[in-house]
Amino acid sequence: MTVFAAVYALATPPLVRATRRLTPERLLVVALALFAIANAGTGAAPNLASLLAVRVLAAIGAGVFMATAAGVAADSGRPDRRGRRLAVVVGSASAATALGVPLGTLLGSTVGWRTIFYGIAVLSALIAIANAISLSPAQERAREPVRTGFGGRLTVLMLATTMLWASGSFAFFTYIAVVLRHTAAVGTAGLAGFLLLFGLSGIGGAAAAGWLTDTKGPLVPLAAALGLVAVALAALGITAAVAGGGGAGAVIASALALAAYGTGSWAITPPQQHRLLEAGGDDRLLLSLNASAIYAGVAAGSALGGIILAATSSTAAVCLLAAGIELLALASLAVAYPRPREHV
Repeated sequence: MTVFAAVYALATPPLVRATRRLTPERLLVVALALFAIANAGTGAAPNLASLLAVRVLAAIGAGVFMATAAGVAADSGRPDRRGRRLAVVVGSASAATALGVPLGTLLGSTVGWRTIFYGIAVLSALIAIANAISLSPAQERAREPVRTGFGGRLTVLMLATTMLWASGSFAFFTYIAVVLRHTAAVGTAGLAGFLLLFGLSGIGGAAAAGWLTDTKGPLVPLAAALGLVAVALAALGITAAVAGGGGAGAVIASALALAAYGTGSWAITPPQQHRLLEAGGDDRLLLSLNASAIYAGVAAGSALGGIILAATSSTAAVCLLAAGIELLALASLAVAYPRPREHV
């Protein structure tokens, strides 16, 4: 997981930039094919060294695919519906989490983890073939040249917001099993149910964020989502502090807080991607940098949460720390949001 996250964060932007001459549709096919090969290699890996090598390939395929898919969604229709199209990509990732994690956990215990990766490889290959068949050469030639540029200081500030959000989120989410075991006495089966709730809530959050982004602009849903995540994490921290150890009340409070956390977490990316595209520059590069900022935040938040948990043995402290970082991300909007005169 560490290798996958590091490669995703570091390799995606330069690879997206290097493959700019390929049309996005063709690049999606290549990325899916590479992802299929990497997952087949994961299932067949005879040792840790070869496993890590193919996870590098999987991270490259996943990173290039997600950045390119968001770019295709952003540019494939009317500008006033861009937020909703971006939300389709994010909502699909949420649905994958909601279905894939519990299903993988269930099947992995019966058929083994290698079979799971072979199954992912087959599905990825089928989708790559379907995308290749659907390619239209005439449409590809009609595409406009890709814009170049980075966006400057404003883009850096926006990416800082992304990294702060991801850091706070994963200071908690990396240790979600530990937190829920303390607040709601959750075991393996219960954890799968809570993760399903998290993913399903995220589908609704992404859809709502896309609609609000198109109707109210990206600032309203982004600020609301960051605030909701902060409140949800604080609620989990309070639950851990005063009602830990299970009980119906603690289970209900944990479920409500996790649903709010899922709604807010998956509602952040569509407006954040939208505002990055508003700043101007190379769309694919900007979206890949946003993904890199997320994974950098994942690494930082996971490490910080682990340090706090090891030092205090307090899941409440981890949740409250995460909530505080989310408030910093919310505050960063004051300096990281483009004024009308800066729009491109």
